Amino acid sequence: MQLPKHLKIGAGTAAAGVFGIIFGWVLFPAILKSQLKKEMALSKKTDVRGMWEKIPFALSFKVFLFNYTNVEEIQKGGVPIVKEIGPYHFDEWKEKLEVEDHEEDDTITYKKRDVFYFRPELSGPGLTGEEIITMPHILMVSIATVVNKEKPAMLNMIGKAFNGIFDGPQHVFMNVKALDIMFRGTIINCARTEFAPKAVCTAIKKEASGLIIEPNNQFRFSLFGMRNDTIDPHVITVKRGIKNVMDVGQVVAVDGNPEQSIWRDSCNMYEGTDGTVFPPFLTENDRLESFSTDMCRSFKALYQKKTSYKGIKTNRYVVTIGDLANDPDLQCFCEAPEKCPPKGTMDLMKCMNAPMYASLPHYLDCDPEVQKKVKGLNPDVNVHGIDIDFEPISGTPMVANQRMMFSLVLQQIDKLDLFKDLPGTMTPLFWIEEGIALNKTFVKMLKNQLFVPKRIVGALRWLLVAVGVCGVIVTGIIHYKGRILGFTLPPGSAAVSKVNPETNQPKDISVIGNAQSPPKVDM
Repeated sequence: MQLPKHLKIGAGTAAAGVFGIIFGWVLFPAILKSQLKKEMALSKKTDVRGMWEKIPFALSFKVFLFNYTNVEEIQKGGVPIVKEIGPYHFDEWKEKLEVEDHEEDDTITYKKRDVFYFRPELSGPGLTGEEIITMPHILMVSIATVVNKEKPAMLNMIGKAFNGIFDGPQHVFMNVKALDIMFRGTIINCARTEFAPKAVCTAIKKEASGLIIEPNNQFRFSLFGMRNDTIDPHVITVKRGIKNVMDVGQVVAVDGNPEQSIWRDSCNMYEGTDGTVFPPFLTENDRLESFSTDMCRSFKALYQKKTSYKGIKTNRYVVTIGDLANDPDLQCFCEAPEKCPPKGTMDLMKCMNAPMYASLPHYLDCDPEVQKKVKGLNPDVNVHGIDIDFEPISGTPMVANQRMMFSLVLQQIDKLDLFKDLPGTMTPLFWIEEGIALNKTFVKMLKNQLFVPKRIVGALRWLLVAVGVCGVIVTGIIHYKGRILGFTLPPGSAAVSKVNPETNQPKDISVIGNAQSPPKVDM
């Protein structure tokens, strides 16, 4: 039996509506999720793998140095007064080398290399890198602190060595050009034949990091020079995420070791990704983690609020050092629970082999007592906090500001004349900001590959549903028009009254009047 035309049209529009619901709310999200799982894994076939191996744009690397303005007062135990100098802006190019895939356990190993280029035009007003900075002599203070703790019997020899190596210093501070202390290196004169300087120089050469060895037993010490355009010797192993995309980038070993051996208990575990890739499908309840090889620990990022970047909806996550003394999960970073550093700070001695402390810049989120013991600091969460804005569907970090400050304790050491009157307080040396912000090219690529199809399907599904609903309604009206009219109009109304023909014989009809017999006419 042939269906009426209007029923055929109604069936077609209803099918379109059902298809819109099934495809728009069931099939497309499943297809998108499946495709993202393939694209976000570190497979050789994906764009993500290429960007992960070599970031195709420069990160911003900013350094802020602290200039000390009251050296003589500090030498006598006074409160340090500092003035921040910066930023010194560098372009940072990141690359992974010696990359090897391991199919059997779905992992990948690599080494990393960073290259820095100074950009004076993007640095603070008038900064050239040749500015003279007065700051604690990092090497001198570090050596004295370590020897005082581990081999106090050698302090007398250390005093004699300092006079030779550092040319009879009058205080524990150094005057150094900004670029020298950051990258070029400042000279450490180890061309000495006396026993004490020679012995200390031998120990420095063996133990100290950040040293460039030059001919004639001259050393150059800098903060970042050893990192510039050199291959980091550590071999990092991470999950590729091909078998399970939620594992992508997870650190499973460093130098072949499945865990560290420098902290206590669970703090030795590698938790989180390598910080350059994150899993997709993030929710507000997710707690992101990444492992820092520089800090020898994992950091947990907590969701803060909804944000947006260049028209893309993002989720903001924030990171802090934490309160090691009062957080049971972090106490294993301390030698003992009662020996934890102040809130918001972390002792990096075991990690860096130097008595450095890490914190957020200007001691943000630290114990107020730490802040009070240094003048010239102004902590601001918007300037000194760590925050990352993630696009939640793909897990892509759209904009990130990773900030960290490093400090030394100007420790009182009675057996060393230069140290015996120092204030014994934690004092800042410098802080860094490593920033990333996806440029227009990559934002456009993300929109075209993810959000444009999503919006098209979103509009199409509602259009199909609307067509289906309207088609069914119109078809129903046409098909049941008679019944609808019967329900809507009262019986006996003019519109539905029947007209019945007369049953009597038809009458003569005159256009003038009633028919009459013709009158008689007399003849």
